[in-house]
Amino acid sequence: MKLTRRTLATIVTGIKNRQAALDNPQEFASQAARVIHEKAIQQLVDGIKYEKDGTWYEMTEWVEQEETISDRLAPVENSIYDQIVVQSDTERKFAEKLKKRKDVRLFVKLPGWFKVPTPVGQYNPDWALVMEEAEDAEALLYLVCETKSTTVADELRGTENQKIHCGERHFSGALNVDFRVVTSADDLP
Repeated sequence: MKLTRRTLATIVTGIKNRQAALDNPQEFASQAARVIHEKAIQQLVDGIKYEKDGTWYEMTEWVEQEETISDRLAPVENSIYDQIVVQSDTERKFAEKLKKRKDVRLFVKLPGWFKVPTPVGQYNPDWALVMEEAEDAEALLYLVCETKSTTVADELRGTENQKIHCGERHFSGALNVDFRVVTSADDLP
């Protein structure tokens, strides 16, 4: 990360414990670089904005090519596949409940190649759904879901929160598609 001398001077003059920098300059520099990097990334994530660019996906891209063992497969009817690959018990339970819901017209586990670029790496959301609106059986709700065993932000690992935040900005902000982080299909509208 490149910083101007003025920025570095501002950081150094703002240090409350200058003795720590003098006692172990290498460790101080490492910790300072880590904190500056984290804050810069967070600022990018907080300010991210996505816009439509006209990109569309061909149906031929949706051919399931993942080889998998049978205990990771879940049979489904209201999807573009006969079976979907689940990566966790949370996803398996989610798919099982979606199969039973009458308001879910179609759902798909998004393939690994479907990614949203973010400042902290590629984000691959879990699910795309088409549902009937509660008040009007003719109106449809388009929804992208991220299934997690918890929705407590502090319990998610690494950059997961930041990627999910960017995913929400991508789908809700740019594409006007509802985005939710859920632990169960019961959390859906």
